[in-house]
Amino acid sequence: MEWEKGDHMRIGPVLLSLLLLAGSVELAGCGRGAERGEAGPRVLPMRAPAAHRFGTRAHFDTGVLRMRLAGIQPRWPGPRLPVAPPPRQVDCERLKCVALTFDDGPGEQTDKVLDTLAAHHARATFFMLGEMITDGTREFVRRMVSEGHELGNHSWDHASLAGLSPEALKRELGRTQDIVRQVAGVRMSVMRPPYGATNHEVAAVTKQEGLAQILWAVDTLDWRDRNAAIVAKRCGDAKPGDIVLMHDIHPTTVQALPHLLDALDHKGFTYVTVSELLGRLVPGKEYLSHPPTDRGLQAKEARPGS
Repeated sequence: MEWEKGDHMRIGPVLLSLLLLAGSVELAGCGRGAERGEAGPRVLPMRAPAAHRFGTRAHFDTGVLRMRLAGIQPRWPGPRLPVAPPPRQVDCERLKCVALTFDDGPGEQTDKVLDTLAAHHARATFFMLGEMITDGTREFVRRMVSEGHELGNHSWDHASLAGLSPEALKRELGRTQDIVRQVAGVRMSVMRPPYGATNHEVAAVTKQEGLAQILWAVDTLDWRDRNAAIVAKRCGDAKPGDIVLMHDIHPTTVQALPHLLDALDHKGFTYVTVSELLGRLVPGKEYLSHPPTDRGLQAKEARPGS
C-alpha cells in the first residue's frame, strides 16, 4: 500500500491516541465465576497505559511502539503482532492473589500449560530463555501475549549471570529482549536470574536495562521431583502474595497444573501476573513476594532447574 508523504503525520497521532486509550478500559472480572455469569473478583480500571507493552516509564521503547503502529495499518505485510487484553489492576490487598511463574520455556508442553491456564481464567508469568524461542515455539509466545500473560527474561541460554562480565551479562539479557520484541512486540520489564544467582553487578545491569529481578517465595522443586502429586501439593501450600516457581518444560508439571489450580480455586485464589501482584516495579531490585520479603530471612539456594 502506498502513502502520500503527509499521511504518516496525520494518521500516526490518531493511532497513538487509540493505542494509549486502550490502557484505560475496565475489566469485569478475572475469576472462574465470570464464566458462569457470577460476580468475579473486583478489578479496578487501569488509569495509565500498559507499561509492560512498551517498557517502564524510564525505559520506554519507541521501537516497540513503532512496530505496533505499523502493524495495525491496513494491508501491512507479514503477520500482525499479537494484541494483549486491556490492562487490569487487581486489588491484591483485598483478594487472595498468587503469581504462578514458569521458567526455561517455551517448550513442547507450553501450549498445554496455556490451555489449562485458560480453562481456569488464570494469568501467569513466563520467564523465557531466548534460545528456546524457535520457529516451533514462537506462536506460544504470541499466544501468551494475546491471553494476558506476562513475559519475562530468563537470559539467553541459562548462564549463571553472577559469574559474567557486565558485557556478557548485557548480551545474555539483550539477545532475549530482542527476540521477544521481534516475535511478540513486547518490551519485557521483569527478569529472573537463572539459579536465582544474583549480585551487585547483576543488580546494576538489570537496573540499566529496566528489568526488575523476580525471585520466588514457593519453590515446587519440579525440576528435581518429577512427580505431579508432589508438585501439586507444594504449590497448593502457597499463601496470598506468594510468587510460585515452576517450569513449563517438564511433563509432570504440566500434569500437576490442573490439580494444583483446582486446589487453589477451592481456596479462593486469584491468579495474577508478577507485575499485577507487585505493582510498580523498581528496575534492578529483587522481589520474592508481596508484601516484600527480606531476602536475608529467605535466602534462596542456587538450584539447577531455576
